[in-house]
Amino acid sequence: MKLEFLDFEYAEARKRSNTFAESMNINVDVTDAKFEDNSLSIVFNYTVAYSDQSYIRISGKARFSGPDAKEAFNEWDKTKRITGTPGEQIVNAINYSASINSIFIARIFNLTPPIVPPTIIFKQKEKGRKG
Repeated sequence: MKLEFLDFEYAEARKRSNTFAESMNINVDVTDAKFEDNSLSIVFNYTVAYSDQSYIRISGKARFSGPDAKEAFNEWDKTKRITGTPGEQIVNAINYSASINSIFIARIFNLTPPIVPPTIIFKQKEKGRKG
């Protein structure tokens, strides 16, 4: 499915401690969905919960289009879940955008940003090769 737009409507942050939080849990919840104009409109909550009870919450709306939109809505209508590739696309689009934007919120409160960069591993040069 193609992301047509994603709009944040609400954000909240709370810092509960000045100590470093040892862990965080990131959650994306779809709270409502509608099918209109051949697209799937969803309402979502993105939450970063830190081990010290601090948190960042962002709520918003997103619209997706494509051949899977109607089927994804039908699944939502029956089960209140969207699984498979459409579900992955929805969660990843929200997670990507909300995680990047929540960096700024985390910085204000001196919380750990909710992004885990990939580990960099150096390759060892093969013996006998130059370069």
